[in-house]
Amino acid sequence: MSSNKSKHPNLPFNTLALAVSCALIAPAQAADVSDAASVVVVTGSRAGGRTVENSASPIDVLTQEDLANSGASNLLGALTTLIPSFSLPGQSPQPDLGSIVLGVQQRNLSPSYTLVLINGKRRNTTAVVSENGFAGSAAVDLGLIPISAIDHVEVLRDGASALYGSAAIAGTVNVILKRNAQGGNLSVKAGATSKGDGDNRSFTADKGFALDDRGFVSLFAQLSKQKPAVRSSPLNTSYLYYPAIKADSTLSTSLGPNNSLPAGASINPKEATRDNAPWKNSGQKLDVRTSSVGYNAEYDLGGDLSAYSFATYTDRRAYSAQNFRSPYAIYSNTLARNNGWFGYYPDGYTPQESTSDHEAQLVAGLRGNLAGWNWDLSSNYGRDKVDVYTVHSANYALPASSGQTDFYIGQNGYSLWTNTLDLTRSVATSWTAKPLNLSLGLEYSQEHSQLKPGEPNAYLGVIPGDGGAGSGGAQSLPGYLPRDAADTKRHSYSAYAGAGSNVTDAWFVDAGLRGEHYSDFGSSGLIGKLSTRYDFSPAFALRGTASNGFHAPALQTVSFSNTSGRPNGLISSLVRPDSAAGQALGAVPLAPEKAKGFTLGVTGDVATQFNYAIDFYQTEVQHTLGTSANVGLDRTNSDGQFRDATGAVLSPSQLAILQSYFTAAGLAIPQPGNGLTAHYFTDVGDVRSRGVDLTLDGKQKLGTGVLKWNFAANFNSSAFTRLSGVPAKLQGLPNISTLSLTNQQNTLYLAPRDKQVLDIAYKRGAYSIDVRETRIGKVRRFWTNADNAAQGLPTSGEWDAGKLWTTDVTLGWNLGNGFDAKFSVANLFNQGARRVPDISRTNASKAQYQYAFDTSGPLGADIGSQYVATLNYKF
Repeated sequence: MSSNKSKHPNLPFNTLALAVSCALIAPAQAADVSDAASVVVVTGSRAGGRTVENSASPIDVLTQEDLANSGASNLLGALTTLIPSFSLPGQSPQPDLGSIVLGVQQRNLSPSYTLVLINGKRRNTTAVVSENGFAGSAAVDLGLIPISAIDHVEVLRDGASALYGSAAIAGTVNVILKRNAQGGNLSVKAGATSKGDGDNRSFTADKGFALDDRGFVSLFAQLSKQKPAVRSSPLNTSYLYYPAIKADSTLSTSLGPNNSLPAGASINPKEATRDNAPWKNSGQKLDVRTSSVGYNAEYDLGGDLSAYSFATYTDRRAYSAQNFRSPYAIYSNTLARNNGWFGYYPDGYTPQESTSDHEAQLVAGLRGNLAGWNWDLSSNYGRDKVDVYTVHSANYALPASSGQTDFYIGQNGYSLWTNTLDLTRSVATSWTAKPLNLSLGLEYSQEHSQLKPGEPNAYLGVIPGDGGAGSGGAQSLPGYLPRDAADTKRHSYSAYAGAGSNVTDAWFVDAGLRGEHYSDFGSSGLIGKLSTRYDFSPAFALRGTASNGFHAPALQTVSFSNTSGRPNGLISSLVRPDSAAGQALGAVPLAPEKAKGFTLGVTGDVATQFNYAIDFYQTEVQHTLGTSANVGLDRTNSDGQFRDATGAVLSPSQLAILQSYFTAAGLAIPQPGNGLTAHYFTDVGDVRSRGVDLTLDGKQKLGTGVLKWNFAANFNSSAFTRLSGVPAKLQGLPNISTLSLTNQQNTLYLAPRDKQVLDIAYKRGAYSIDVRETRIGKVRRFWTNADNAAQGLPTSGEWDAGKLWTTDVTLGWNLGNGFDAKFSVANLFNQGARRVPDISRTNASKAQYQYAFDTSGPLGADIGSQYVATLNYKF
């Protein structure tokens, strides 16, 4: 059982004190043990020979051991567990398909600002656009990259658009695939939560083959399954969800306020035997099966010429539980009642949104040397296809006698084909202490985005006059309408140049320039990066970077529109900014987001086995993408009056303005019982994120074993430096603002203000133990509650959903003959998310639920402890 009080009485910086204590004993008991700090990295600079220790930019390297000890089955989970600057918000900011295709933040910025590479080649993004939460974002789906394929991961915590192009604003994740020429691994893993639910299982395999003595082929495969772990609050006994019984023994189509018993009626006897926790969409609500296969290969053709290729394919089937449709909600809906759905679902139902996601990437290339230049010519094709379904659902515009409860919603598709030529060489000069590393490159890309409509029965009744007065469509997620279908293409080309070298033995300088041109947005302008590092001594070096960057709005975002109905007849429409409807409502065409970034840090090796780094950073993104305010005409109330999207009655002059806009936009003026709200993606302002990253790590002998420890921390703050004004067409209308409080929270405060991770691993003979302590700092949450006014209480406020501690423990045992076993406990002390303070809860929430969790934070809901056992065979 979770509580608002932390299970750890520690002060927030006891973790830091313990890390420093480890550092103090490291020099005295040093051992010659290699680690990730000395690995040569290929991310963040095209100058060769850089390592984590001597890099001019902050870089993390996650080894296979790190990934295994994270307990994650995919890269998404590993990054958020191991690196404090990465944060995965809970389910509430990412509803609907966003609860399946998850976006991870780096340095409290949008997921779309982190570039992902596989073996240095750009990974395609997801086909799914986030309409809520990270509005307009279409990021790389890290949940589709299996751990079994990975040799190590290089994480650049710095802007790198000049090196890699669009999206590399917050940083870059470079996944290096396994390249084994022999041997392999088989692994099985199984686990569950301490409450016995949330079963998860996985099987992984990889095998390397030598191609004579001239190359290799490394194969890998993974199958994972995850079951839900529901943590929804029980209902209050006074909250009714069956129709009440009237005095004449018939069912009532209405209940009292907050689902209380209406006057003159009696409680439905079914309330006595009901499921008192029917909402199944809080906690680990996903039911997921993921299978992945792939290869990595290289072959020496002779004469300084080699061929390489790699590919990955992932199939993910996911089910996400949505809001419970109660028997009363069905019976009180005239359309549902008349079409027999109350009889079909007499006890209510929980619809599920389902996806069948197929993502593939294929890369092939040649490397060689010509006239002193090392060249790399490659072609890279990636595609993501997401078929969307709603199952165990209903469309009230259909008769229940049809028996159809599963619907095909439509398909999101996206592909990226990139062709690159990279050139590098080293030139000895008289004015640098080491050879000058030069780099040049050209790139051409084609993108294709598609949104295909669903089956007619999935959207029947969404539009008034189409069988449902706007209250039809598959429940929880109506089908994509033909009017929203899209098939869009664009191309881009770019060129870059770079140079880097040690000007003196102690002073390293690295610079790069890039330009890109998009067929729809035009030129990016000149993008640059300048990094430098000066080593005063092995124990102290100063480093810094200044860069600018850009992010072209995703093709999926530019071409996306969506129309959905609500049970009360209110239609919600997201319109394209460049459409006639968007233009009529004040939208302007989307423009690239541009960024400026700076880092300044100190780093060094206090002793052979003790490294430290402190990096201060600031990133400012101009023209941040968000959604506009809802512009609406709502006549769903019984009085038939025109209201705006917030429910406020419109004055005659305001109504005339909105009616003229709707007519110009080609949108129908709602009739009594109907309503329509419209919004669009837009520039909401400029956002600045600043903070500091701290890393400490070391190794030493301890007794007859080896102790390895790592401490990492991130402290950050975000703010708007500019808010876009309300479009001229919408000025003077009521309740129109650039950013609602919810949207501001989603933009600035989803990630914790600070996060620290301390990992201590000890290995002695055949046994090992790894203990990881994570502290999640302040998590700001804002609330509004108009119900408090009647009691003289504040109607808005802020609370802290953070200051949480979790402890993960992994025990390892080398069984011999290639076998080893691990047993892990995640969240050992059963720390749960904070409960929402009562003052922030509306009367309706208090009447319905016994309590409520903040499900938007890093811990999601109250999952609790999780246990996992792993058996691995290395051959």
